[in-house]
Amino acid sequence: MNFTINREVLSQNLLQVSRALSNKIQMPGLTGILFNVTKKKIVLTASNNEISIQATINDKFNVIEEGEFLLQGKYLIEIVKKLSSTDVDIISFDENTVKILAGKSVFTLNCLQLESFPMISFNNSDINFTLDAINLKQIIKKTVFAISNNESRVVLTGVSLKAKDNVIEVTATDSYRLARKKIEFNYSFPEINIVIPGKSFDELSKILEENDEIIQIHCSSSKILFKFSNILFQSRLIEGVFPKIDSLIPSKYLNVLKFNKDELISVIDRVSIFVNNELSNIIKLSITDNGSVEFASISNELGAAKEDVTAIESTINSPMQIAFSSKYFSEALRSFDDNEVMVNFTGEIKPFTVTSEKDKNLIQLILPVRA
Repeated sequence: MNFTINREVLSQNLLQVSRALSNKIQMPGLTGILFNVTKKKIVLTASNNEISIQATINDKFNVIEEGEFLLQGKYLIEIVKKLSSTDVDIISFDENTVKILAGKSVFTLNCLQLESFPMISFNNSDINFTLDAINLKQIIKKTVFAISNNESRVVLTGVSLKAKDNVIEVTATDSYRLARKKIEFNYSFPEINIVIPGKSFDELSKILEENDEIIQIHCSSSKILFKFSNILFQSRLIEGVFPKIDSLIPSKYLNVLKFNKDELISVIDRVSIFVNNELSNIIKLSITDNGSVEFASISNELGAAKEDVTAIESTINSPMQIAFSSKYFSEALRSFDDNEVMVNFTGEIKPFTVTSEKDKNLIQLILPVRA
């Protein structure tokens, strides 16, 4: 195997597939990037058994001798990133070693056993649809932060994706908060009800960061495949039934407050200074019958903070006090693009929601705590 490739092209594609690299030393094949080098294309593949990513390079290379090899992804990426030359030569030294030559730099890198890399198929499915990258990135941004990090209920570590008629609905919850985003389109989707691992969704969003293409999405009973540009991104699906959440979302509210979003985020950041490092990070909101609103927090070790906030508009039917996680509230607020948000309460010990007039299909729900 012997080829020359543009360093920048190689580096960009290595970084894309590296998001699927594993850190498990006991499974060395999953720490590697598989190269399949032919005269017409160079294909890079990485997998950690949860997600698999494949990148196809179609230009800016010259293959003298075809071949296949598996290299430690972490060290290969570090080498390529630090090279200063325009082109890189990669040459088989023997069956188990490659040489990487660039300018005056020479690196020798041991190959991993090809047999240690899993057999991966990136197959299309009969159940498929397209979605533009802009909407897909919005869906991920507005929901994935609400997944659970607790593996005891694996289904809650995922994001529920439902499609029917012309609507896609995506929901994430850790059982203490909930994020749901709906989007209506002018075309129909196949009926889908799947749970995608939240971490997979998050890694996908990083690859999509600079991408505004149309994404092809293929769903099977166990996998979901995203096809765009020169990338194939495949994730396993989570088995299990995602909890029904419609009954949790209130239809009527006792008190409704409209705030400037950025001002409210700043207030929460200030008031939560003393509780940010505490496990609970609990703050309190108080509403008086004359319409004044106060946020407050207290730390037995450090001190206390409070600040009055003026709502842009308010509908108040009863004074109340409610306590909740400042982290959850801040993350919910940041998911909105609108400059104004409504905070809607049904009672002191009942879930409250955050909504906006410009994006009626996004709802964030937070459970209060007893404090």
